[in-house]
Amino acid sequence: MTKLPVGATMINTRNIFVLFFLTVFFPVVSSAQITDFRARAGVKVQKDLSKELTASIEYEHRFDNLLTTFDKALIEPALSFDVTKRIRVGAEWRFMIDQNLVREIEYKQRASAYFRYNYPLGDFDLKAKIALQYGFDELTFSSGKSSKLINRNTFELEYDWFGSKFTPFVVYEFFYHVNNKNGGIINQWKAKAGTSYRIDKRSELSVFYLFEKEINIAHPVDAHVFGIGYTYKL
Repeated sequence: MTKLPVGATMINTRNIFVLFFLTVFFPVVSSAQITDFRARAGVKVQKDLSKELTASIEYEHRFDNLLTTFDKALIEPALSFDVTKRIRVGAEWRFMIDQNLVREIEYKQRASAYFRYNYPLGDFDLKAKIALQYGFDELTFSSGKSSKLINRNTFELEYDWFGSKFTPFVVYEFFYHVNNKNGGIINQWKAKAGTSYRIDKRSELSVFYLFEKEINIAHPVDAHVFGIGYTYKL
């Protein structure tokens, strides 16, 4: 039986990450429309209540209109439960302060529940998450007059960089508006790439680039988003 050299194995794992990255971001490169540049900054605190149960609360601040205007502020408490080493279920509630394009403030709420499956793949972790959200959506020109039921599907690939405090990742999401009055439609997708950096056993810093594309709606918007987040474990 022929054994592959160690270097060949490393090349293969890197090729998997590069291929996933290109698959996720190729539509971004091929799109000629650039509508807005935005920014996000967030802080998250989490606590293990037991071996399987985790509670967290997160605050995020968002800017749009070429990074110059306050857009949204979000507060999100959450609970998650590890059913097995690979399966996690959870629930989240999001409160949002939303400023529209004419600088009017609205207060909105959204509840969600999710199922996530984690599959180790060599030096990678492949995660698939299915969530149901009820309440507001985050489309740029959303009226907010009626609550929407959204099926949010997320696929994430993390690279376990051996001996490093960095963990690169790429993410793809699409949003299916279930209770649309004209029938269910996919109205948005997102692609994200970034890395987290482990500061110590309790804290972590992450930076990312996110592309958001709205589709199958009136006045769709493309957005390029740059973000930073900090997580602390109690």
